[in-house]
Amino acid sequence: MTKDSSVFYKTVRNYLTVFLPKQKGVSDNTIISYRHCLNQFLTYLAHEKHLAFEKISFSDWNQQNISAYLDYISDVSKVSVSTRNQRLFSLRAFLKYARMIYPEITSVSLEIQSISTIREQKIPVGFLSENAMKTLFLQPNTHKKKGIRDLCFMVTMYDCAARNGEMLSLKVDSLNLKGKTPTIRLEGKGNKVRLVPLMDKTVEQLRRYMDAFHPLESINKQEYLFYTVIHGKRLKMSDDNVARFLNQYACKAREQCIDIPERITPHLFRHSRAMHLYRNGMPLQLLSEYMGHSSLQSTLIYAYADTEMKRKAIEKISKNKVLPEAPTSNTPIWKTDENVIRQLYGLI
Repeated sequence: MTKDSSVFYKTVRNYLTVFLPKQKGVSDNTIISYRHCLNQFLTYLAHEKHLAFEKISFSDWNQQNISAYLDYISDVSKVSVSTRNQRLFSLRAFLKYARMIYPEITSVSLEIQSISTIREQKIPVGFLSENAMKTLFLQPNTHKKKGIRDLCFMVTMYDCAARNGEMLSLKVDSLNLKGKTPTIRLEGKGNKVRLVPLMDKTVEQLRRYMDAFHPLESINKQEYLFYTVIHGKRLKMSDDNVARFLNQYACKAREQCIDIPERITPHLFRHSRAMHLYRNGMPLQLLSEYMGHSSLQSTLIYAYADTEMKRKAIEKISKNKVLPEAPTSNTPIWKTDENVIRQLYGLI
């Protein structure tokens, strides 16, 4: 290992083990993502550019190599535009950190800034109608314990616009069902914590669930709120478990409501709640905070997707009769149009 490569690898280690977790306070999943990106780029340099792994240094992080790497994962690995852009952002972030430690690599870092992201095609966000959501909530059999659990999970996830990971990480002490404003504490991306107020009907569902699954005489506030029992032990509910009962209920509900798609995902509940709140007048800024978005830009997808609100706004504006009314005559056009009559009777 050369002196330059030693400096490079020490910088990588400090970035992943000190800067990101202790100074930036990012989540474990974010660190895993950055680590994966760095590893992937180093593997590319070693295998595709035939550089000795132990001799890689900052001099190899030039515009030519990084551009070639991005082309490689797009053309050969067939990653999406979003993933390609995310890899570029990750490499930029590491070099931005490195130039704070070693100002002499500033030119390398700034060179990478000139690599452009690829514009992604916007796809309108999917969501369930209010009628579809109501139909879905009618499916669990609440005369059985499992049905009580499944309904409570779906209602809470919808009411709080929670991510699936946030729901599965809930503990008993995440709930505050007492007082004037009952709340739930969600721990989201980047270890961000937000308190979300609960609606009265959700509180009722949660109290019924708590009576069935966390009776007061045996309550442990550090237990997972939603759990499965395996070999007599209460374990965190899995993603697969949630996916299984959601699609089971969706299949039944589809027989009663054609609005329900073939596949239901937990994130569809989050999008649906956001769309329903937005349609009912919640300002985008407040919705952004409610959803736990890091920026308002993330929330704009709901404004972009809501063609129904756009239609109503256009309809309201168009009441000034600028657009002409359609003809109201009941006389068919062909009865007074000479050319049409000629065509109908074979004269032309």
